[in-house]
Amino acid sequence: MEGHFKFEVSDPYVTLVFSYVGMLSKEYKLEGENNITVKTKWDCNKDFFDANQISIYGQSGLINNPIGGKIELSSPYIFFGGVLEVSYSYQTNTKENIFQEGSLEFKHPISTCDFDFDFRANYREFEYDRKLNSKSYSFETDLNLSRISFIAGYSHLDFNDLDTGKKNNSSGFLIGLSTNIGRPLYPEVVGKISIYNNNIEYFGKIQGAYKRFLIFLKYYKLSSFNELSLGIGYNLNY
Repeated sequence: MEGHFKFEVSDPYVTLVFSYVGMLSKEYKLEGENNITVKTKWDCNKDFFDANQISIYGQSGLINNPIGGKIELSSPYIFFGGVLEVSYSYQTNTKENIFQEGSLEFKHPISTCDFDFDFRANYREFEYDRKLNSKSYSFETDLNLSRISFIAGYSHLDFNDLDTGKKNNSSGFLIGLSTNIGRPLYPEVVGKISIYNNNIEYFGKIQGAYKRFLIFLKYYKLSSFNELSLGIGYNLNY
């Protein structure tokens, strides 16, 4: 129980292999010693629950676009154990307003016991009251450390104010944070901003799950356009 034991070997210069369930195996080459101390480490096994899933949501914009939906599709484990995820959402007021988002994400292709990375491309577009229209996209990286993630990336904006005729085509940087709160529903909270020459794009989201049921509340703001969206969905495995 204290880790002390002894045994006989036929050759005092053999290589010993120490292994135990839940620990990393350790090789030790004997040099004729009679007493040795071997230090081992606990192994780390990550099990990502975001593979082989299809998630379907009904969602409603509580400010401008009351009708909409969202779909997410994640692949099986592929290169280096990563997961490829695609999502698309669309909202409208059935008239002049639309708000749509799409993303392509490669999740945790780089992963150790202490951290993992996600890589993501996002696209966002809205038309608002025949006064504003905008298209923006970003390339982001998440550094996930335990329950906290640091988000950084590059973002580009094409923004038109039809009332004033002003256009803003500029690039900037994106920063953000996300964390998992814990029970109940194990919600994840995400906050990001993209900073351009004359505009700031704001993102906020909280999402959780209970068994196969999913729920999220997200907020988006750019200039005078903003939207608070509520989504309720169901998760299917394949």
